[in-house]
Amino acid sequence: MLTNELLNYYQTDCNEDTRLTQNQNNLIEYQTTMHFLTKHIKPKSAVLDCCAGGGIYAFPLAKAGHTMTVGDLVDEHVEILREKNTSNQLSKIYQGDILDMSKFEDNSFDAVLCLGALYHLHEQTHRVQALNECIRVLKPDGLLFFAYINRNAMFINNFSKNPSLITKHTDILLTGKNGVFYGMDFCEVDKLTSNFNIKKITNVGIDGLRYPLYDKINSCSEEDFEVYMKYHIATCEEASILGQSMHGLWIGQKR
Repeated sequence: MLTNELLNYYQTDCNEDTRLTQNQNNLIEYQTTMHFLTKHIKPKSAVLDCCAGGGIYAFPLAKAGHTMTVGDLVDEHVEILREKNTSNQLSKIYQGDILDMSKFEDNSFDAVLCLGALYHLHEQTHRVQALNECIRVLKPDGLLFFAYINRNAMFINNFSKNPSLITKHTDILLTGKNGVFYGMDFCEVDKLTSNFNIKKITNVGIDGLRYPLYDKINSCSEEDFEVYMKYHIATCEEASILGQSMHGLWIGQKR
């Protein structure tokens, strides 16, 4: 569902093509996501990346030998994908809404990546519909990777930036809504997925303590950042980290 507010966000407030490589803090999200995609996706898989942005995950996965079908809701992102696909690394590029992927048949893909759409689906019915479509197009035993925002971390980040607006920030804990974004509470992800015939593999705190430690991480040398990343990868599946991480990554296998 592309609203004017959401379109304006991606056109003016967020450069999705470069966001994850701007600094060491943003690299945490990218490197951690790539770590778990590489760890779990089997070689030479048929992969659907259905909210691909500028293709920051799609192109490396194509280079690794996967057949990539790649799409996004935002026209500008689709144009970026086409411009970057100079050697036809991506098998197919399309513009479309995750709520209706009827262009794809049931049981078509070995893995489906939904790495952003659930950030913006404020209604429960739409979140259910999005996951239903992702799982429908997965082959039996196929893997689903979907990203989400953690409501508690959203509150902490907003409060740290502007404590005087704590009453407004507290509303986030009640509704999960913050502008164009929606944050899930700690148990919501597992409750949501329990409605589907899919087995949980893991739940990852993608950026871990990035927001509380933002300045410290960005001031690290490259060597120290590598050490921090080893700590982060070793702990990012722990519940104590999940509760603090702004972004989560839920991984499951279709039964």
